[in-house]
Amino acid sequence: MTRIEVEEDVELFVRDWGSGTPVVFVHGWPLSHMMFEYQFTQLPREDIRCIGIDLRGYGQSSKPWGEYDVDVFADDIKSVLDELDIDDVTLVGFSMGGGVVTRYMSRHNEDHVGKLALLGAASPVLTEQPDFPEGIDRDTYSDLAKECYHDRAKVTGEFTDSIFHSEPSPELKNWVQNMCMESSPQAMAVSIESVGEMDLRSDLEDISVPTLICHGVHDESCPFELTAEKLDEGIANTELVRFDESGHALFYDEKEKLNQELMEFSN
Repeated sequence: MTRIEVEEDVELFVRDWGSGTPVVFVHGWPLSHMMFEYQFTQLPREDIRCIGIDLRGYGQSSKPWGEYDVDVFADDIKSVLDELDIDDVTLVGFSMGGGVVTRYMSRHNEDHVGKLALLGAASPVLTEQPDFPEGIDRDTYSDLAKECYHDRAKVTGEFTDSIFHSEPSPELKNWVQNMCMESSPQAMAVSIESVGEMDLRSDLEDISVPTLICHGVHDESCPFELTAEKLDEGIANTELVRFDESGHALFYDEKEKLNQELMEFSN
């Protein structure tokens, strides 16, 4: 475990477990790298080095007042990978983290990355656009941001309830909500609004590495047909894997299947 300074007075918490093929995990809103617990406890047994980053504003990283969008997060990931000095990384992004790694690949010319994995990704675009009328109403995200300032505990509780297709134990759901509540209130509000403004369709053309797309067919946060199918169409070299028993939380709903897919893809 280490902390890496990405700018003055801003440090990111990084967990680095195991040895072998480096796999870097970027979490979703409003979680932390701890969401990947069921990957971190298994994949290092298969000669996979698991590196988890808490994005600024989340988990154990610094929580400055400021901007929280895919550009800022992508630049932070670049600083971490530069500091770790690793190449041929499998870069994994979940939900908002999927948008972050999509932007990273374009903005930073795929630097350090040999393979890409998008898990329940909030990418390339979620909200209604003039040429994307099937998208979600953008007000959904601005309203959610406002609610973060009004009753953030309610927001995190409703989010936790919505992401599972299976019914986890009450204790596990409490753990997930507590993880959400570790985030900065300002980061949580600003970053979810930025997700609603995000359009990464042009970034997909810049992704050339092999890309694994894993997505729950019951995903309500990032609907399969709006995200997974569009990623599969827009990226040149993809493998799309349906998770038929998963909602948004495929990292838990079908954790054994996800671990197997990541292991086979990374090695």
